[in-house]
Amino acid sequence: MLGSFVAGTTISGYIIGDSTLQIGRRYGIALGLESVLLACAVPLLNRHIQIGDYLASCACGLQNAMASTFSGSVVRTTHITGMFTDLGIFLGHSLRGHAVDTRRLRLCVIIIGGFLAGGMAGAVVFPALGYGTLFIPAALTGLAAAGYTFSQLRPKPNLAA
Repeated sequence: MLGSFVAGTTISGYIIGDSTLQIGRRYGIALGLESVLLACAVPLLNRHIQIGDYLASCACGLQNAMASTFSGSVVRTTHITGMFTDLGIFLGHSLRGHAVDTRRLRLCVIIIGGFLAGGMAGAVVFPALGYGTLFIPAALTGLAAAGYTFSQLRPKPNLAA
């Protein structure tokens, strides 16, 4: 599983090609691949074929590495321990009277909230859909990939005129 996760991070690094957010990079390709990996994992998981676990783990690694490039701070979206660590640090700074980076604090709260909401939604939906629940994040990442890709294909306004 760890090897599959690292393979996903490696694929993301290869596709995106840099560690800083820059519009125009191939995020759409990475999101699309993540969507395909999750969708392909579902029938395998339903048949209890372990390759499905590896595909889902690879998708998580790809997502994690891609999200890590979105800001100067390290952002992880497949686990939230780092977010709670940051919250504790912010609380410690506040107790000492030091300034707190409110932008990063808001980002932590948003990521934690999204992670918890997604986990609760998954727990509610899983009894009805089983592993098919993964089609939801697969569809969302697929839509994000399509939206990003189409936004990059639109003609850019000529600001020099």
